Amino acid sequence: MIEENVLISYLKKFDQYPFKIKINQKEYVIGSGEPQFTVILHKSIPLSNLMTSTSLALGEAYMDGNLEIEGDLYFALDHFLGQMGKFATDESALKKIMHTSTAKKNQQKEVQSHYDIGNDFYKLWLDETMSYSCGYFIHEDDTLYQAQVNKVDYILKKLYLQEGMSLLDIGCGWGFLLIEAAKKYGVRCVGITLSKEQYAEFERKIKEEHLEQLVSVKLMDYRDLPELGQSFDRVVSVGMVEHVGRNNYQLFIDSVKKVLNPGGLFLLHFISGLKEHPGDPWIKKIYFPRRNRAEFKETRRFSPGHGLRKFP
Repeated sequence: MIEENVLISYLKKFDQYPFKIKINQKEYVIGSGEPQFTVILHKSIPLSNLMTSTSLALGEAYMDGNLEIEGDLYFALDHFLGQMGKFATDESALKKIMHTSTAKKNQQKEVQSHYDIGNDFYKLWLDETMSYSCGYFIHEDDTLYQAQVNKVDYILKKLYLQEGMSLLDIGCGWGFLLIEAAKKYGVRCVGITLSKEQYAEFERKIKEEHLEQLVSVKLMDYRDLPELGQSFDRVVSVGMVEHVGRNNYQLFIDSVKKVLNPGGLFLLHFISGLKEHPGDPWIKKIYFPRRNRAEFKETRRFSPGHGLRKFP
């Protein structure tokens, strides 16, 4: 009973919109007005967990089936995520999750643990371009596919490409940007990625488009670019530098500089914020875990419906 009261008291701070909590056959209303959704707790969440990381405690409770949302899930998520400033995060207690090494080996594990779970999974929810960064919606009726095409077109225009130029894409993903660059501008393209799944899919697309003479993809780390033995007129990187880590920013820029031709152009696209922080514990633990494949097979993930499954 005491634990329940403490939990309800803690959740009262998230009162931007009224919502209801159901726990132990009791109901509580947070905020003033008609509840917009209901949080059903099948098991109480210890206050210590919420104080260590509110996002991790709530996220894992949902993943474990101990927390359910009755009503509009998107609205409920928006409600809590819009008040993340009220979340608690004990970085000292989460040191292994929040402040992991940015060494080459660890970053390779991070990328592969996230991207190598299978291309079929990403095809379920990405658009046809298989772009994994923000789109550019020019018109209100633009589809996600059109927004990604808009973005790539805009980036290619900013690169001032001319036929015969060479273009390097660092963190090339599944390769849509380079395929478009080769087809529309006739430039020679090289993409690098640490994901074996992305590498395989990109190679398949290159052959499918008969672009073997213009486009190639390599499995390599940006730190090894100087060993590539090539230089480029243009370099682009879209949504990759977020993986680099602040301590490696200069190393990243230096690696680019070593392969960029004199008078060349480097376009860096990334997501940032006015205030830097190490990231969200739940995102760090669940979506970008630095661990070996054996450990990864035991990581909990969402199934297509509500509930959980383990990778076979």
